[in-house]
Amino acid sequence: MTLLESKQALKAQLADQFDAIELNSLLSMLFEHVTGNNQLQQVIHKNDQLSEVQVNELKKYGEELAKGKPIQYILGKAWFMGKEYIVNDQVLIPRPETEELVEWILEYAEIINKPLHIIDIGTGSGCIPIALKTALPNCNIAGLDVSEGALAVAKLNAVQLNANIEWLQQDILMSASMPGNYDIIVSNPPYIPFNEKVNMQVQVKNYEPALALFVTNEDPLIFYRIIARLGKQCLNRNGQLFFEMHYDQGKAIQSLFDEMGYHAELRKDMFGKDRMIRASLKPKQGV
Repeated sequence: MTLLESKQALKAQLADQFDAIELNSLLSMLFEHVTGNNQLQQVIHKNDQLSEVQVNELKKYGEELAKGKPIQYILGKAWFMGKEYIVNDQVLIPRPETEELVEWILEYAEIINKPLHIIDIGTGSGCIPIALKTALPNCNIAGLDVSEGALAVAKLNAVQLNANIEWLQQDILMSASMPGNYDIIVSNPPYIPFNEKVNMQVQVKNYEPALALFVTNEDPLIFYRIIARLGKQCLNRNGQLFFEMHYDQGKAIQSLFDEMGYHAELRKDMFGKDRMIRASLKPKQGV
């Protein structure tokens, strides 16, 4: 079977599940992964014969795509802030909105212009602390997660991208204190109520780790409240909290932080939705 014949067979198999532009992009990535040919080379070598191993590998990947498995998990990699990261079903797939959160932190760090002590809570693949360390090599940066599997992926990414990060395993919901004092606490915590799962894409709800996605319907802001409480103990003077959040939780989180003694600022993502929030402790009265 030629490269072109194999691609045409997969297009026919998957045409009902993806629009033409997305499908062409997915297949281009799959064929580059299997054959080593980039998009242009795939056109040039369209009549090349594929090996039996390559044909079977592409068939398997096509079946996985048909079931809804994300292309990033099929390939075992995803891109974030211009760098390639290892990903598997132990970690969330990095998303562009999270890049915007990192960029906001970098804006703040540029203004402060001094080495900072930063921790990322719920670090997953490690993309946030690694991206920060790459941009801020003089800062002391840690990544914390409850999941041993996630931390294993994060450590691999740190080695691959030559980032010196302190990795910590801790259940933040059960924590009475933090392992240090920080200038910045950043988190993209679980924030999707379980009752929204039914309406989510199959690629997300059936494949990405529920531990990193969902919170109870009764207490969807639990991570924001607990991290803010811990922040009152461990933030250095003028310390900052940075969070990603559900697009319709911004006002509720802002109100929560106000009640807890923080001043909070919302920021919209590239799609015009409230997606990030930054908070700092209000000055004490009389100080």
